[in-house]
Amino acid sequence: ESMITAVIFDMDGVIADSEYFNAKAKTFILKTAGIEVDWHYHDKFLGTTHEYMWTEMKKEFESLDKEVLYYIDQWVKTRKELIDQEGLKPMPGVVDLIDIKEKGFHLAVASSSLKEDIMTNMNTFGITDCFEAFISGSECENGKPDPEIFQKAAEAIGQKAANCIVVEDSEAGVKAAKSAKNVKCIGYAPEGAIKQDLHQADTVVKVISDKLIEYIIGKISKIKNRQRSYRKRALSIFFIKNFLVKKRR
Repeated sequence: ESMITAVIFDMDGVIADSEYFNAKAKTFILKTAGIEVDWHYHDKFLGTTHEYMWTEMKKEFESLDKEVLYYIDQWVKTRKELIDQEGLKPMPGVVDLIDIKEKGFHLAVASSSLKEDIMTNMNTFGITDCFEAFISGSECENGKPDPEIFQKAAEAIGQKAANCIVVEDSEAGVKAAKSAKNVKCIGYAPEGAIKQDLHQADTVVKVISDKLIEYIIGKISKIKNRQRSYRKRALSIFFIKNFLVKKRR
């Protein structure tokens, strides 16, 4: 098995706690056009490009009668205003994970967001210098779940795909990572986050912790196996209980 030498991060929901602002800004623009949607309506667009998202919404809602670029522009402006008002924070534990650079790892960001937004967030958190490359979805012909963005990120930092591990919080992102040949993927599903199907990831974690860092650097290889053993134990207890109940009858 190839040694991991590089970590590629998604941004929204992995580095930046920004999914709330993304959804709130979209909800506001849709409401302005007379469209009411449930908060979870936005779940299906997690990890996709701006162009794809607004193109799909224009197909769905006739009252969105302006150009896609107009809605992208309005959404970006509205989101920026919300962030300026409420403040953007990094996801818990992610700054400690980024410190893995000090162990000789190559780091990159691969996000469907605009390059301008990526750089603004990196500068806000003071972590720009930790990364060797920033790849935006706007620089790719194909958005996630296509693997192009991760392939470009690996190439930009001079690493083979087999030596890279991706940290992703969306179904589209995990699919993209696993479609990039030989890339490993960590699915990140923090408590309270939008529920996504991350089953294709090599391992899924709810918190970014020292255990995850040990997993990446190869000190441990059993985050996934440990989760499996818990499931097996739970199933064993379930079957034993059922067996005892039947026996009593």
